[in-house]
Amino acid sequence: MDPFSDAGELFTIHNLFYQGAYKDVIQQPLSGYSDTTVIQARIYYYRAQIALGNEDEVIAELADTEGDAGLAAVKALALYKSGSKVEALDLIQELADIAGDDGNVQVLGATILYLEGKVEDALLLLSKHEANLAAVSLIVQIRLQQNQLDLAVKEVQMAKKWGQDNLLVNLPEAWVCLQKGGDKYQDAFYIYEELSQIPSSSNARTLIGQAIADIQLGRLPEAEDAINAALEKDATNPDVLVNAIVLYTLLGKDYSEFLSTLESTDPSSSFLQDLQAKRDSFDEYAAQYSALVIE
Repeated sequence: MDPFSDAGELFTIHNLFYQGAYKDVIQQPLSGYSDTTVIQARIYYYRAQIALGNEDEVIAELADTEGDAGLAAVKALALYKSGSKVEALDLIQELADIAGDDGNVQVLGATILYLEGKVEDALLLLSKHEANLAAVSLIVQIRLQQNQLDLAVKEVQMAKKWGQDNLLVNLPEAWVCLQKGGDKYQDAFYIYEELSQIPSSSNARTLIGQAIADIQLGRLPEAEDAINAALEKDATNPDVLVNAIVLYTLLGKDYSEFLSTLESTDPSSSFLQDLQAKRDSFDEYAAQYSALVIE
């Protein structure tokens, strides 16, 4: 049986991880997995810990990676996130040389390379994948970041031929639809709506996607309902807070509470950095013209 299928051992933890439900992932007991799936379950667990900012704990637990390339790749990501970038890059390069056909090495290695700005190296490593939907998903994200929509669409279309109705096919298809715009916003909405109605994939991130589609379709009250539902599920999730700020700005409502929470829970947020940069630019330009203002 495919461990990632609906009845497979990894189905729940896999879907929780790729939906961004990291707190739920780390609450999954690891004792019920077979010898053939327990390593992959642990990889999802450690990756969720890293996503929650617990990379130091992961590094400590993976002092011995047990000769497993996937666990070593997780350790490399934890090292990178902790600031030990040179050590992480050296480790992932070593893994890419000796275990470049390992799916976790491909995805985690490419993640590190992308974060380091080595985009083409990341894509080269991902190109080695064989029927690895996690690799496809990351390729689509990178292509969309590069504004290469045609290449992202191509990846999704190829994956749909063999990936069937997998979460890591549905999500990239929704991302592509949001990037295409127009009537594709509705297609994206339907994908997120369907996912939000499935217990195993209904969480804050699914609701965010639904809200974004609603915003693009001009359905702000419906978007507010989705954002409020996401806040109920995870009121400190940075992605939820950022989208709540954007939506409340469009609605003309006070978003200060969301902004304050974001500043306390994720002070290094790229959204906050961009917002501060725009404030600084505004103040700079305003100062240039202040002498021209007639009292």
